[in-house]
Amino acid sequence: MNNHLKLIIYIAMIAAIFLFVQDRFDIFDVSWKDEIVKEKTDSTEIKEEDIKEGEYVEIELPSGLLVRVDVEIANSDAQRSRGLSGRKYLGDYEGMLFIFNSEVNNPFWMKDVLIPLDILFIDSQSNIVDIKENQNPCTTSSCPLVYSNQQFMYVLEVNGGFCSENNVEVGYSVVQYLQ
Repeated sequence: MNNHLKLIIYIAMIAAIFLFVQDRFDIFDVSWKDEIVKEKTDSTEIKEEDIKEGEYVEIELPSGLLVRVDVEIANSDAQRSRGLSGRKYLGDYEGMLFIFNSEVNNPFWMKDVLIPLDILFIDSQSNIVDIKENQNPCTTSSCPLVYSNQQFMYVLEVNGGFCSENNVEVGYSVVQYLQ
């Protein structure tokens, strides 16, 4: 057996072991991109097994693709104040959705946030009106404030680099699937 064939067999075995362990124990935070980004379909074509439990948003790209982000909700003053503080890790397609009762222009800050974030400001019509990319963590007591250029009703915080990686821009629509 030649060395190239042996290498391919070894790689296939390692991949199979990884997939088995992940499926059985769900140890790694792995999201398959084809599950996260899917072609836009009308609601009559969505199969029941394709609908996942939990709260999420979908960002509509001009190409017709949707980028799904599983979200935690922050809709009280205490939850919004705490935000993602102290969080050491956030999955690739996970985030926090801040919900306000009306359109506001409150500042955000990165106090005690341990990971860089992209901050998407969304208006009451569910359009992204501003994006602040790669906001760096702040561990001092005098953190800079992050302001939107526009009024907003929702804010979506995701990992830094998310917007550029998924081609998300101002003007795109966000559809919320909240319980």
